[in-house]
Amino acid sequence: MVRRIHSSLDKLPDTLHQAITAMVVDGLWPEDYPAPPDYKGRPRYEDIVTYCGICGFNVSPSSVGRWAKQLLTLELLRTRAELVRGVMKDVTAERASETQKAAAEMITARVLDLVCTDELSAKQAKDVAAAVRDCANVSIKADSYIRDQLKVKAEKADKAIVTLGKKKKIDPEVLKQIREEVYGIIS
Repeated sequence: MVRRIHSSLDKLPDTLHQAITAMVVDGLWPEDYPAPPDYKGRPRYEDIVTYCGICGFNVSPSSVGRWAKQLLTLELLRTRAELVRGVMKDVTAERASETQKAAAEMITARVLDLVCTDELSAKQAKDVAAAVRDCANVSIKADSYIRDQLKVKAEKADKAIVTLGKKKKIDPEVLKQIREEVYGIIS
């Protein structure tokens, strides 16, 4: 059996498609919808089926549910992508690894939330485990990069101290004390 890539709801007229998309994503009721008792609440899938019927199109509640789930997932990804772009636009090269680590930790926490609240199939559990592993690897690499950068900074500081000390004819013991106390470099 061939898996369907699109929904029957994608074939609806543009105006109806936009209206039901707004019902799912934004929780907005169409202006021409007959007022339900809980008009101030978010539209339910049943309301979307009813509205499509009023507009002359029969759709099943299950197709609305599948379509809405995909739509909400895409909208969530789009919203999160905008958030990430907003956060990442001001990230400097020096702070990038810290940001990577924080993002990996947030993703791991979210994945663990999903694991605790949802019933997962074996394949989904495998995918979740792979995602957690990947996030852990990012976090480990970020820590390693941070340590490497600190080491490079310490080595530059040490060379600068030695160069300045030779230029100013400072006693090597005083230089050693400066390196140990001020810069934390132990030779």
